[in-house]
Amino acid sequence: MRESKHPYIILSAAMTIDGKIASKTGDPELSDEQDWKEIHKLRSQVDGIIVGKNTILKDNPKLHIKFYDHKGYYRIVVDSNLSIPVYSKIITFQPQIYPTIICTTENASLKKIKNFESKGVKILKSGKGKKVNISNLMPLLYNLGIKKLLLEGGGTLNWSFIKKNLVDEIRLTIAPWIVGGQNATNLVEGKGFETMAQAPRFKLLEILNRDNYVVLKYKKN
Repeated sequence: MRESKHPYIILSAAMTIDGKIASKTGDPELSDEQDWKEIHKLRSQVDGIIVGKNTILKDNPKLHIKFYDHKGYYRIVVDSNLSIPVYSKIITFQPQIYPTIICTTENASLKKIKNFESKGVKILKSGKGKKVNISNLMPLLYNLGIKKLLLEGGGTLNWSFIKKNLVDEIRLTIAPWIVGGQNATNLVEGKGFETMAQAPRFKLLEILNRDNYVVLKYKKN
């Protein structure tokens, strides 16, 4: 755990051999049943799960837990413009077990904020620019009791965490096919680092394989 009060952050993802987490049409269905069970087991061990707004807009997931007993957790969405619908499943599905937090900026519409709050959603503001300030957001989440946070982002949100060196652990499932496509979503997107020396490095802790799937577990060096 960092000395500063940040959650311990685990990036969890499934990707193809060529590093795509969704096809060019946005199809993210890479995980088999066993992998889904492992994902839900990991969800049951954290205090919150964080995704970007595009995950909600494209997939409208519930972000809940199946297969395991649990006490629930926070569902957290990074949404600089408060653009997700108030009827999204992460807002309407079992909010008493999975309370929802939307992270936005100081510039967010007061009308939109009140609309979400009327649905029981907690709004956190972080950053005065166009984008949520991820670094400043982490202590706010920690102070809400979120000590361990699962990052299930798309390529853009994953980059936001990676570029700030906020990811402590990576659990990555490699699915046994290649999808290709310049417009297919990569595990990490954004601007990228200019040199290898700038990029955070991770230590490989574990390798598992089954039915042509490979599961890799890394920790920050």
